[in-house]
Amino acid sequence: MKIVFCGGCNPTIDRTALAAELRAQPDLAASEATVYISGCARSCASEHASARDDPERVVVVAGETVDGLPVPAAALVAEIRRKLQGAADGLDT
Repeated sequence: MKIVFCGGCNPTIDRTALAAELRAQPDLAASEATVYISGCARSCASEHASARDDPERVVVVAGETVDGLPVPAAALVAEIRRKLQGAADGLDT
């Protein structure tokens, strides 16, 4: 898993704790996904997205949102997992 961070100027979530929790999940850590983690809704980390990114394997976290939808901070890892597993299973996310 590749994790891209924002600069952290105005975080409303603990970006490093989220990344550590994702990396502690063996199935997620071994995935070929890219997770862009921004501490706030501005979503600065996703500005580093590449045209080479596989959109099915990309998740954008911006504060308490995942891919633009509200998600409480405590549920971010579960929602990221759901998105990535849905993509791997060929389901709509």
